[in-house]
Amino acid sequence: MKKNYQIPGCVDSSSRGCFGIKWFDTEESANLFAAEVKAAGLTYNGGWYHGKACGREESFDREVNGRKLYAVTC
Repeated sequence: MKKNYQIPGCVDSSSRGCFGIKWFDTEESANLFAAEVKAAGLTYNGGWYHGKACGREESFDREVNGRKLYAVTC
């Protein structure tokens, strides 16, 4: 997994054409970062969901080696 040491609890990230995703080791960490993303007013930039607010996105949660990771779009 790619490490992201700038954001507490972030253990992986991915960049898409219209938005990015960061995965966190706890839901609490994900929710804290999601609050920052929401306060910054970040949205998807282009594509089918252009203008959709970024933030906590459970549909991108995943399990890696038996451990659940919690997703935030940004």
